[in-house]
Amino acid sequence: MWAVVLDYEISYIIVAFLSLKVENVRLLDRISSRKPVLGTLYLTATHVIFVENISETRKETWILHSLISAIEKQATTASGCPLLLRCKNFQIIQLIIPQERDCHDIYISLARLSRPGIV
Repeated sequence: MWAVVLDYEISYIIVAFLSLKVENVRLLDRISSRKPVLGTLYLTATHVIFVENISETRKETWILHSLISAIEKQATTASGCPLLLRCKNFQIIQLIIPQERDCHDIYISLARLSRPGIV
């Protein structure tokens, strides 16, 4: 499970040594016309990694934390909690996280990791 630590230095050390994982996440890419795909989201010290559940392809989407320009946590819906990632290369990715608590923890972690000098 996710653990949120308020002290930045401690949370950075924890994230640096652990890969955090959330299953049953849906990825919607607003630029491409692909259908939403179900997969597993991994959060590492440097990347957000989404691995599709489709057994034939197992396509991976890697997003470097420093490439993220904005993170928006949207209102929870019946299908989950949407998290919108706006990237500096103009890519917009929406992740639908099944649990609101996991979404909040990912949001806080990405806010810290995408701007390490500011937070």
